[in-house]
Amino acid sequence: MFAPRRTNRDKRSRLRRRPLGRYRYVRLRWRAVFSAIDLFGSVAFSTARTVKGLVARAMMGRSQELGQSPDDPQTVLLIQLDHLGDAVISTVMFPALRRRYPHASIEVLAGPWNREVFEAIPEVDRVHVCRVSRFARRGRAGWIASTLWWGLGLRRRRVDLGIDVRGEFPHAVILWLSGARRRLGYDSGGGGFLLTDRPRFVADRPEVESRLALLAELGIGPADADARPRPVFNAPEDARRRVAEWLVHIEAGHGLVGPRIVLHVGAGTPAKRWPVEHWRALVGRLVDRLGARVVLVGDESDRTIARAILGPGPRPGVVDATGRLRVVELAALVDQADVFAGADSGPAHLAAAAGTPAVVLFSGTNRPRQWRPWGGPVRVVRRAVPCSPCHRRSCPWCDHLCMRGIRPEEVAAAIERFWVEAEWEGSGAPGGSREGAGAPKQDKRAGFVKARGENAGW
Repeated sequence: MFAPRRTNRDKRSRLRRRPLGRYRYVRLRWRAVFSAIDLFGSVAFSTARTVKGLVARAMMGRSQELGQSPDDPQTVLLIQLDHLGDAVISTVMFPALRRRYPHASIEVLAGPWNREVFEAIPEVDRVHVCRVSRFARRGRAGWIASTLWWGLGLRRRRVDLGIDVRGEFPHAVILWLSGARRRLGYDSGGGGFLLTDRPRFVADRPEVESRLALLAELGIGPADADARPRPVFNAPEDARRRVAEWLVHIEAGHGLVGPRIVLHVGAGTPAKRWPVEHWRALVGRLVDRLGARVVLVGDESDRTIARAILGPGPRPGVVDATGRLRVVELAALVDQADVFAGADSGPAHLAAAAGTPAVVLFSGTNRPRQWRPWGGPVRVVRRAVPCSPCHRRSCPWCDHLCMRGIRPEEVAAAIERFWVEAEWEGSGAPGGSREGAGAPKQDKRAGFVKARGENAGW
């Protein structure tokens, strides 16, 4: 007898990745490589305790010469070379670090794509920019030399406490080469033998909680035991002013008074992208049904997507801002929006950190529990598929069901629910409960309602 033919669903189920264990690498070959590296490193660094003692005594002597406690770091370095969304998540750490170390110089080693986040944080004293790393879109081949260069170059900063928030082998190397007296991070990326403090990495835990667990390793808890720490990012005042003036200029005369909606039409990887025809249908529904004022955002590479959404000519009520905004300007824009919608990507985290209601389209790449944005009200829209989480950059299936299966009417309904609730709340009528919602933007206009006479300039 012939064996039954496997369906696409059966084939997808075989793509399901193994659960993350000690290492956060998905592919078995990388787990094997770093298991070998860690084994060799642990043997080679069998004298690590002795070295740690020598470094501690040297730093103790320097601190005593300055008349300070050896436990009070004078320079704290946090390494964040990965993506924009990860950087926004890490903003939860800086108020607590400043509260614990009020006299320390808090510094960040960042990438060009996330440097503006850290430059706008008042608790950060200095930002070092590493342009070549394994996360860079260009020049990745030089990341090994860059790792060595930055590690040795940071020695002159005399780092007392170094923190790797992600758990990356190159970051551990940088911290070790920098001579940091205390090196804190997860060993889930390998190189744990280079660290002095390595709490256990918990797979699928919300990333915000993973950041807070690093702080707990330093004995730092929340300032208010009843408050739930969350990422907060406030765009600089000059960026707010520029965005406000730009919006008045480009939207004057459209006559629309509906909600202000920002749509992020791009994504960090092809596997997270929503089809162009779905975006086009969503824009049409928002403008026709809500009289919405829609702004399309994304980086330079997303301009082609925006043009395909808009068609051959300009569309009333819709503005293409792809490739035109810096990170702080994007943050200022989403802060002034009534609702944000977009893929699981950096701008969604910016919106949540600003307290703006966000509708996030999750692909099957990651688990929403781990990577959903924290901050303002967030609704996740996703299509469950058996191959999730696949952790792939591109979907191997031509139908890309996890994203194509999310229908425009589902996303529009989630946006409309936010707007209806905002109108209820703004008019004093009872509002519904928000699934997964955080605290509303009470410091802004009541009930999120901004689309009345105040916005005549749009």
